[in-house]
Formats: sequence, C-alpha cells, structure tokens
Amino acid sequence: MSFAKFSSDFLMETFTLVDNLFINEFLPECDEKQIKVYLYGLYLCANPAKDNSIDALCTHLNMSEKEIRSIYANFEDMGLCQIVSKEPLEVKYLSLKRANQPPKKYKAEKWNDFNAHLQQLFPERMLTPNEYNEYYSFIDATKFEPEALLLVVQYCINLKGMGVRYPYILTVARNWAAEGVRTANDVEEKLEEYERQHDDMQKVLSALSRKGGAELEEKQMLLKWTRSWGFELNAIIAAAKTLKGSKTFQKLDAKLDEFYRMSIFSAEEMTDYAKHLEELRSLAIEINKTLGVFYESFEHEIEVYVSPWVAKGFEERALVKIAHQCFVSSVRSLEGMDKVVGKFYAMGLLTSASIDDYVAAQLKQDENIKRIIEATGRTRGVTKQDREYYHTWSAQWLFDDSVIIYAAEQAANRSYPLPYINQILSIFKSAGVKTVEDAKKVALPSASTQKQSRDFDEREYSEDELRAVITSIDGLNVNDDV
Repeated sequence: MSFAKFSSDFLMETFTLVDNLFINEFLPECDEKQIKVYLYGLYLCANPAKDNSIDALCTHLNMSEKEIRSIYANFEDMGLCQIVSKEPLEVKYLSLKRANQPPKKYKAEKWNDFNAHLQQLFPERMLTPNEYNEYYSFIDATKFEPEALLLVVQYCINLKGMGVRYPYILTVARNWAAEGVRTANDVEEKLEEYERQHDDMQKVLSALSRKGGAELEEKQMLLKWTRSWGFELNAIIAAAKTLKGSKTFQKLDAKLDEFYRMSIFSAEEMTDYAKHLEELRSLAIEINKTLGVFYESFEHEIEVYVSPWVAKGFEERALVKIAHQCFVSSVRSLEGMDKVVGKFYAMGLLTSASIDDYVAAQLKQDENIKRIIEATGRTRGVTKQDREYYHTWSAQWLFDDSVIIYAAEQAANRSYPLPYINQILSIFKSAGVKTVEDAKKVALPSASTQKQSRDFDEREYSEDELRAVITSIDGLNVNDDV
C-alpha cells in the first residue's frame, strides 16, 4: 500500500502536461483516435486509481480493445512508448527527446548481408529504413554480433509470429546483452537453456492453471527464480499453490520475492509458512491491541517486525508481555517496540518465564533502592539515575546492600545525599571494606572537616603527565576492578 497518495478530487483539479515535442512533431501526423489514446493514456500515467486499465480506456474513449492495441503498436514504432506486456496490456510512456533525435547515418554497404538476411525473415512485409536504423544503433552500441541478432529475431518470430515489432525484439536482445550475450554461440546457449527448462516450465504453467506456451518474459522469470535466487522447482510449485485468486507469473514472482527476502527456500518451509502466517496475523493483532496502535494492513508489520521477532526465537506470549511493558512505558509504536525487543534479545530473554523473572528481579532491585533512599530520611520514587548508581555500587564496586544502607544512613539529613553516598562508598572501596563491621572502623569526613583549608603541599603536574593519566582513564574498562 502506498505511503502517500492524492485524493481523486485533487487529481481531477490538477493538470496533465503534454510535451511540446508531441504537439510540434507528432500530433500533426496522428489522427483523432490516436490523439485521444495518447492524451488519455498520459492522464492515466499520473492517476494511480483502480480504473487505470485498457478496459477503462475502451469505456471512456468508446473504442475497441483491438483499435487501442493497434494504436499503441504504432506509437511503439514511433518511439513514443514501449509495450511492456501484451497480456494484460501494459504500456510505458517514453521521453520524447530520444524519439525526436535524428537517426545516426550508417553506410549502406556495411550492412548489405545483414539487411538481406533480416528482410528474408519477414517475407510478408517490407522493413522500413527506421527499423533498419534501430537495429544498426543497437549493434553499434552493444557490440552485439549481427549474426547473433538475426538469431534473436528468428526466436522472437517463432515466439510471437510475423507481426512481432522491432521494439520487442530489441528489448529481448538488450536483456540478453545485459547478461553477457554477444555472439551467435551465446544466443544458441541461451536458447538451449530455455529448451532445457521446457519441462519445468510446463509444470509451473500447470500449477498456475495455465494452458499453452510461456512468454519470453516468463521464461526469463523462471531462470531468475532458479539460477539467481536459488529456488528448486518443487519450491516454485509450492509457492504457486499458496497464491489466492487468479494465478499469474507476476503474482508468483512477487510471492517468491517475498520468500527470498525472508530466506524461505524449500517447499516444506513455504507450506509451514502459509499455515503459520495466520498465527502471525493473530499475534500481530494482539500486539497492536496491547500496544495501542492500529494498522489497516498486517502484511508490512508481519514481514518487517513480527516474523523477524519470531525467527529470533521469541515466544508469542513473551512478545505480548514486551508490548505491554512498552505501553506502560509510553512506547506506542512498532519501531519503538522493536528497539525494546532488541534489548531483550541481547540479554537472552526470549521466553515469557524469563521475562517474568527479569521483571521480578527489577522490582526486587527497586525495593532495595527504596530502602536505601529511606535510609537517607527521604521518601520518593526510584529514578533511572538511582538504578545506575545502584548498579555501580553493587555490580561493579561489589558492595552488599547492608553496607550501602549503612552509607545511606551516614548521608541522612544532608541536602544532597546521593553524592555523599558515592563519596563514602568510594572511601570504603579504597579501604577494602566488605562488611558493615569493616565500614564502622573507617573514619568518615564530616561537613566541618570538608570545609577546612588544606594544610598540605599540592603538587603541580605537567601537561604530559596529565595527558598520560587521562589516556589511561579513557582506556579503563568500567567492569574491571580498580
């Protein structure tokens, strides 16, 4: 689903821009129906509404589908558009600057053999100079062997019939050139590759409830699925069986792309995922309800968040508990919850029971911190800074709670008790204090002694000495004993 789009009213109130090149160079050569088709098609290019189809074009222009297909075939010859797909018809409007460029001139004698063989492939019609020039330009730009291009032309004729046009032929040739095909031997190997997958293609067509042969684009898709993405045939057929509604190669390609991005490659994994998808959807609904968010579609949420969480090993109830903790902590988005999930994963807390134990431990820790605060003569809630101090005192300085409470009692009735507790515990640490009895033997500074002037000699340090000390502190591991 699109992130942002115009309303239908907004679209109706805006404008469809027509290139002046079309008006000056092409419009005088077009008849009334061609102008209607071009302009209304241009309007549909900017309109993402559901009526963007050849059926809508036929209805609005009161023309037959055959007429419109013929017009777009002419437009393709003129360089105004490219027919991307014939079933269903899909048209791509092209930049008119390229269509209006004067063709490069080639010496006729250089192409005599090529021209003769090319014309022999089309005995029912004469090829135009413009068609020849397009073939020359392609060969010149890609260094495609003329003999190899003739094989491509013959293949396209066998596939589409004598009515096949040069834009389609050159599209095929460009795609193959992008794969490194240049010579006649390369083309023959490509055709043999298509032939080898004939039986596999028939099985895929059967899984899609298709009769007849496959289009070239569909053959290229099958090669992509097997060679580039690494899917086995049984996995491709299993993916086809998961499709709902009309089954097409485009839908199958989208489904396999989804599986590829989720690292699901085997037929068994696809079958299990299809069954598991409903469970993930139910989990997504419960997480959203707990988190206090609402989304119209769950596909994005499942793919980006829920499925990766489950793949990490989280129990479903554990994720719901995390969602509840996020809600009470004012984290009200899936993106925010994802960060919290990452923290639990880093701590190895993936089950509902382990999260309960962690929460219980945190609550117990807060109770300990409350007793420390009360020992200073104060009553208030526990803050994040309190927890950080307590972690330092207990986990890094290794003080028992009884020693920390004793230090807190010494800080009672002070304006800022926590800094004083830090000072006292620092003194205890230097003195090697382990118990309250040890702590009572240590002399603590009073407020009056802290205010007395210093009667000892101060040492001055050089910049190099200070820099060395700072460097050693920067490299200190806070978890190491000092």
